[in-house]
Amino acid sequence: MKWIESKKKWIGLSCGVILLLVCAQWMGIGKTRASANSFRFVVMGDTRGNSDSVNEKTLRSLLKNVKKLDPQPSFLLITGDMVQGGSDLDKELDEWKDIVDDYYPLSMYYPAMGNHEDDPEAFGKAFPHLPNEQVPGYGRTAYSFDYGNARFITLNTDHEDQDGNYVIDQPQSTWLKQQLSAPGKDHTFVMFHVPAYPVGGHYGRSLDGNKPERDAFWHTLDAANVTAAFVGHEHNYNRRLINSDFDANGYHFTHDIYQLTLGAAGSPYSKVVEDKKNVVKGPKVTSHYMTVDVDGKKAVCNVYDKDDNLLDSFTVDKGAVG
Repeated sequence: MKWIESKKKWIGLSCGVILLLVCAQWMGIGKTRASANSFRFVVMGDTRGNSDSVNEKTLRSLLKNVKKLDPQPSFLLITGDMVQGGSDLDKELDEWKDIVDDYYPLSMYYPAMGNHEDDPEAFGKAFPHLPNEQVPGYGRTAYSFDYGNARFITLNTDHEDQDGNYVIDQPQSTWLKQQLSAPGKDHTFVMFHVPAYPVGGHYGRSLDGNKPERDAFWHTLDAANVTAAFVGHEHNYNRRLINSDFDANGYHFTHDIYQLTLGAAGSPYSKVVEDKKNVVKGPKVTSHYMTVDVDGKKAVCNVYDKDDNLLDSFTVDKGAVG
């Protein structure tokens, strides 16, 4: 009889361990630790509706397509403006999470705070899994994490200078340089909501509103030769090559870095074009998402619309010479 009781205890303990592991996976515990330098993630942004808090129809359509991917992404990056915002921001963010959670195991996500969220306290409360206070005073709105051979850095562009222009302010700039100086990673992906080089819809009213600060910020990214910068805010898809053609205010850029605008996963489309300098693809005025497949020093990027038509495809090779 003793061996029966021992067996029952062993089974009970095993079931408990399995349940704990399942719960840990659901909560995202340990999911930012890749065992190899080969993984996939997905990027999309601006999922808010025109009047509703979330464009649920478009968001579900895109997530349904992402759910079919093989292999599945390890996590989602969201470039901001998930909801319409306002006095019901807490409720709207909960609604957004409820929608995304329906597509488990896609429920590990890392968002940037957009101008429509505009409440760091509510943002941090909605996403308690995000790293906290990496930049003192910024809560969960500026953070980084490592996954496999890559570092992911998210910045808060919802800060303004004395003239009301969006800027990457000094505390974040100092922290960013520290993050970019850490050795040992093949890739660094940087995400922020308001673009440094807008194409149209917010031209002159993004980080380009303060060009000296914008150029100093991009010089920091250029000096570190980041793999790519993901932004939202303008409601289209475009791939723009930022290089020495954009030298200004005493700064010289020595690398080719893509600013990737992923801003139409629900928001009303923006067709305005003011500046297409070095825009390699787009603007594509349709809802979309991007897959990024990291394989060693290569990052293979593919962009799809809601009908899974391929909009763009390119590779960034950090092992290439020159």
